[in-house]
Amino acid sequence: MKVIDKTLDYLLFVILAAMAFTMAANVFCRFFLQFSLYWGDELTQVLMVWLTFLGAAVAMREHAHYRFDYLSRILHGGVKKGYMLVTKIIVLVAIVLLLYWSTLTTVGIRNWIMPAMEYSRAWVYGACPVGCVFMLIYGVRDLVLFLGKVEE
Repeated sequence: MKVIDKTLDYLLFVILAAMAFTMAANVFCRFFLQFSLYWGDELTQVLMVWLTFLGAAVAMREHAHYRFDYLSRILHGGVKKGYMLVTKIIVLVAIVLLLYWSTLTTVGIRNWIMPAMEYSRAWVYGACPVGCVFMLIYGVRDLVLFLGKVEE
């Protein structure tokens, strides 16, 4: 898991650095050199999408997603454990469904070409399935750890 964590953190660092560099270069070119990088805005948007979905996986890893925890705070014993198990399973099912549909969408639009960079839009839409794979890894890990605690 440490390799996956470090890989994801490194990817996010590289994406954020590339976004910052591209935006800064584009601003410099616009205001000082009087021309614009025709691909700059498009690349920044692509990187933002990737940052969003990979960042969602980090939020899952760190348990930082927004959630309603009222029931988990007031329930006790076996009812609380059952509730927690059901919520973890619902999250995993939602991720699997998002992975499935986003993969279909990504494959379906692979022939669409971005106007400035002239790459397939699948490179943009592919961020969702890749992020879902990371989220699924973290979700399954949490479920296994939870089930290990329940059996103790």
